[in-house]
Amino acid sequence: MPPATARSTREAAAAAPADLCSPGAVLRALALANLVALMQALGAGVQAHAWVSALLRDLAVAQPAVALWLVLMCGGARAWRDARVQAVVGVLGGGAALWLAQAAVARLLPDGGTVWADWRGAALGAVLAGLLLQHQRLRGQALDPAHMRARLDELQARIRPHFLYNALNAASALVHEQPERAEQVLDDLACLFRASLGRTGHFSQLRDEVELAKRYLDIEDVRFGPRMNVHWQVEPDCLGLRMPALTLQPLLENAVRHGVESSSGPCAIDVRIARRGAHLEILVANDYQPRADGVPTRGTGVALANIAQRLRLLYDLDAQMRHGPDRAGGGSRWRVRLRLPL
Repeated sequence: MPPATARSTREAAAAAPADLCSPGAVLRALALANLVALMQALGAGVQAHAWVSALLRDLAVAQPAVALWLVLMCGGARAWRDARVQAVVGVLGGGAALWLAQAAVARLLPDGGTVWADWRGAALGAVLAGLLLQHQRLRGQALDPAHMRARLDELQARIRPHFLYNALNAASALVHEQPERAEQVLDDLACLFRASLGRTGHFSQLRDEVELAKRYLDIEDVRFGPRMNVHWQVEPDCLGLRMPALTLQPLLENAVRHGVESSSGPCAIDVRIARRGAHLEILVANDYQPRADGVPTRGTGVALANIAQRLRLLYDLDAQMRHGPDRAGGGSRWRVRLRLPL
């Protein structure tokens, strides 16, 4: 990227308003308000009943104040697209929201006079609103398009060498005993990399991700044969949906490595992809052999950590990733579940 273009990109990111309407921003606002309420309640005294009473009273102020402020900032977001206007409205609105909430509690509670229903409440609300706005602005600048694209490219580039290493291992294991099969593996690998390297951008359609994953499994099938049993359940309506590129194949590679490779008998891998409301849900579950001492078998976690970082960059807290033993399967299955916003 030319320096002038990069500079203009950074300037545009600095002038852009902070994102206050995403689930991540809402959770951060609630966490900050609740933390201040907790710290304020700690000064109420050492007796438990006094501390609990003060905490409940402060939470009764903090929650409505945050909700009122978020409604103000998100409801009128189109009116203040300039960062400076948003900052002025946000700081004044934060002070007004907390003052109004405290005034309401002072009227409703018998001991409401101890609540800061004066200028101190407005000042506290303004300071907290300013801190959150600045945090969100700095976060937005840190994830400006140029920076985020470079970071995503770095994370995405880690996948290909790792996969190439495993695929070449599959071919080398067959060179002497089954040269024809080894040649077929290399042909599949060439097709796979042609499809993978030919893609641009950080998103692709689900049908392309499924095709890429199936090509990978065809290569691994040469190594494991009947030991690897893969079952697909993909809703046809989901095939046209977009998702982060090179996300499904690493999940299956993780299942093969920690399930099929570590098992002496047949190993089942289940892949279920469906639409759940406003999310695309991807579930990959595989059999695995728990250790005799009961401690879960763990790998390096590089693949899952890589995917988690990419999802955090692309979606902040809108996406979910959970993994661990499937208790419903008796603890002998490992499950990874992704929920991606549409």
